[in-house]
Amino acid sequence: MNKLKLLSKTLLVVNFTLFFIILSVKLTVNNKQLYYFDINYLNIPNESGFNVTDIKANYNYLINFITSRQNIEFNMPTLPSSSEGKIHFYEVKNIFIKMDYLFYISIFISSIGVYYSLKFKDFSLFKYLSGLLLFMPILLLTFFSINFNTTFTIFHRLFFRNDYWIFDIDKDPVIRMLPQYFFLHCAMSITIFMIFFSLVSIVIYKNGSEF
Repeated sequence: MNKLKLLSKTLLVVNFTLFFIILSVKLTVNNKQLYYFDINYLNIPNESGFNVTDIKANYNYLINFITSRQNIEFNMPTLPSSSEGKIHFYEVKNIFIKMDYLFYISIFISSIGVYYSLKFKDFSLFKYLSGLLLFMPILLLTFFSINFNTTFTIFHRLFFRNDYWIFDIDKDPVIRMLPQYFFLHCAMSITIFMIFFSLVSIVIYKNGSEF
């Protein structure tokens, strides 16, 4: 394999990996049933002091806000928010907007990779993709199992340049309905999706010649 072909295949593997990571995040974030399950599983009404109706209304608003491209003012249905809390959610929204751009770019590049694989009957990049997609969840799960609190903190310090994500429970009571174990479940959901896509990739690699 010449250097140009190796470089091209490496870039395609990295791109596919980015695509499936973002897809896993989007599938998890938009799966409101995960949170609805945790409402009872984590006993959120008793822990937060809010009723189920208000919890769902505020959570739905929060998810719709951060995943929408519309430039709207942040005002939760039944809960107050501090100026710092609002800034944090605007920053989260901005991350999702940038993630969407990366997602669309990765779709375009991935289509090139699929075309290349089909045209030349070379599906070897899916073998490497499968390994990378499997390695990353194992690495993440290792960090989670050692100390999720530390991993959670490092994640926020990497993506945010301020400490507005450290909510004052009195000024931003929304944090009462967002227990850390829910974020752990989200992280586990993302890793499960990535493992699934890893298995899909190895199936494509082994059966690609039949396409």
